[in-house]
Amino acid sequence: MISLIVTLATAAALAAALYALWARHVRKEIAEGAGVAYERFRRDEPHLLEGVDEATFARLYARANFPRFPKYLLVSFAAFIAALPAVFALLTAALWGLDRAGLTAEPAELARYVPMGEARTDEGRAQRQEMALYLARDYAGFYYFFGVIASWIAILAVTMREYHRRRPGDVREELIRARETEG
Repeated sequence: MISLIVTLATAAALAAALYALWARHVRKEIAEGAGVAYERFRRDEPHLLEGVDEATFARLYARANFPRFPKYLLVSFAAFIAALPAVFALLTAALWGLDRAGLTAEPAELARYVPMGEARTDEGRAQRQEMALYLARDYAGFYYFFGVIASWIAILAVTMREYHRRRPGDVREELIRARETEG
């Protein structure tokens, strides 16, 4: 388990480094575009730039045009990795609590009720119960799998809610918002 977490954390660190390089390159391109757009707005729509200097315009332009999805994807991936030990601990605690409360079937008892085909001899019945014990053990893996998937869906839901809640407008909308907050 620890090796899995270390491997995933290393992959996340590598992805974060690649994201930082990519973001630096994109920010340079956006800064060039902001200069050109500022001149165009100053020439064609000067009323939108009232009270906004070039540095503020560049910041608003970057907010409106910088791709946000890769950062949110990286944050989701890091949250998946960070939550994995906690999720396994919670699932184990839940299984232990259900077992202590008597709400889980004992594997030997479950083996009597799981049909595995027609057993005509005592040897066949023993093999059938042994196979059912293996099946009962695998049920726990089934619940762990879906517990991890449910936690990942919850993390993704929170991340995407924030992604859409913080969505910027286009440059004109950002300029209007900036003037409204100043005034």
